[in-house]
Amino acid sequence: MQKTSQNNIEWRRYKEVSIPWAIYDAHRLSECKRVLDLRKLFIEIDKPIRRREYKLSNLTVLLMLKIMFGISYRTIASATKDLKIYDALGMKRAPCYKTIQNTMFYLNEQFFIKINKMLISPRVKLAGIDSSGLKMHRKGIWIQIRFQRYSQKRDFKKVHIFVDLDSKKILYCIMTDGRSHDAQHLKEILQKLCWMKFEIILGDGGYDSKECFNEIAKHGAIPGIPVRKNSIARSRGSFTRKKAVTSQQKNYDKWKEKVHFTMRCIVESIFSGTKRRFGEHLFSLKEKNRVVEMWLRTILWNIFIYPR
Repeated sequence: MQKTSQNNIEWRRYKEVSIPWAIYDAHRLSECKRVLDLRKLFIEIDKPIRRREYKLSNLTVLLMLKIMFGISYRTIASATKDLKIYDALGMKRAPCYKTIQNTMFYLNEQFFIKINKMLISPRVKLAGIDSSGLKMHRKGIWIQIRFQRYSQKRDFKKVHIFVDLDSKKILYCIMTDGRSHDAQHLKEILQKLCWMKFEIILGDGGYDSKECFNEIAKHGAIPGIPVRKNSIARSRGSFTRKKAVTSQQKNYDKWKEKVHFTMRCIVESIFSGTKRRFGEHLFSLKEKNRVVEMWLRTILWNIFIYPR
């Protein structure tokens, strides 16, 4: 066994770490202001409903602040009252946590798709697609011990995102079962984005199928998808895939440079950033609310990435 050194050398920090808290606080404050400014876009959902004291636009902003800081419904309700956030939103008094929680039932996916359309550009030079999993169960250790409900499930939802690799914005996203294949959802996403124009669309080997190549070519874009090593340069229903097989077998490095394939890692970075920022778990229990939560995260990411 190797012995440790007995020399008493004073430990020194390799690099001085100093956190500029003033800059950090100013940055977080600007993010909060950007979230509060979203009320102007959410006015559309303020439908006149009988005996409603709070506007849905204000409650949606509180929901986004909850996801932004990763706190519970009770905590955001207390912060709204103690920090007088309700006053900044033009409310007479702070809502309770149950009122904020029930806001999820009044929101839908189509509204957030319309809002996200205002935050992105209709012409994209380089786009990428990929998927990642989000956990659904988050039982604390006290729940497991007290009620003997040990977490044995490994259930998760798979989120597919379509990203503008230049602006780092999420153009579209869908949530599917954790065991669904990636390739079968590319057609659905491109059909939803029929109003946009793309030059190159990148994807990993999981999208190597004739349907994906044909759909990308139908959309007027160049597919940047690596094919299998044992692929045969025959058409067989997809001339676009035949061209990709020929190019990659002839000179794979030249093909990567032509389609800018190394830029595909940005999609992985966006997944990493969203999970570090908003967490790896979905706090919603119902399927409809999980979709709404996914789009709330998407809107938050796009407004935070905007100044870059």
